[in-house]
Amino acid sequence: MSKEWGPDDIFDVLASGTAREILLLSSSAAMSVQQLAEECGASKPTVYRRINKLHEYDLLEQEVVIDERGNHYNTYRTNMDRICFEISDSEFVVTIRFDEDLIDRFVSAWTGLRGPENGVD
Repeated sequence: MSKEWGPDDIFDVLASGTAREILLLSSSAAMSVQQLAEECGASKPTVYRRINKLHEYDLLEQEVVIDERGNHYNTYRTNMDRICFEISDSEFVVTIRFDEDLIDRFVSAWTGLRGPENGVD
């Protein structure tokens, strides 16, 4: 992760309705700031602030896109599958499960198929 965080940090980040909407909108497809601002009904500066905070905690991935005219811009995509909040020993525990890319999923599946008896832990 880019920045260490605890439950208070993640609650603070997710307290913003715009941040939550950005996570939802960018979960199915990478989106530009312009697209996110239009879909959220928020100004670009507001979207940029939320994106910066989400990216700081690795909740968004950033990718540079070059269009057919050679212009480049960033797109953003949600980098997680799930956030779980639990109460354990009188404290909040936050677990975030990040998206695995295709290669990581293949390796995990292959490792699971082969199992420890075949020399793979």
